Amino acid sequence: MRLTDFLQLTNDLNKQTTLYLTLADRVRPLTSLKISSRACVLYPGTSPMTLTKLTRLVINLHDRNLPLAIQGEGEQVPVYGIQIRPESNSIRLT
Repeated sequence: MRLTDFLQLTNDLNKQTTLYLTLADRVRPLTSLKISSRACVLYPGTSPMTLTKLTRLVINLHDRNLPLAIQGEGEQVPVYGIQIRPESNSIRLT
């Protein structure tokens, strides 16, 4: 999945929706991201990021056609999809 696809899919959702990553069958909060010329890498941590914060971080990017990847234990795993969970006001990237 590319950053632009993710932003388009989540455009109409509540901006206070929290973001989580599914990595090795564990759900962990998305806390930070690193943008390079090759990819947008998402990092797990302790406190989940909201859609508002993510949007503010990437709003001025010229090229949003970057692939999304999750930083795991020593490796990067590509993001293939999302699960929108309205009952908990959250999104899981898988």
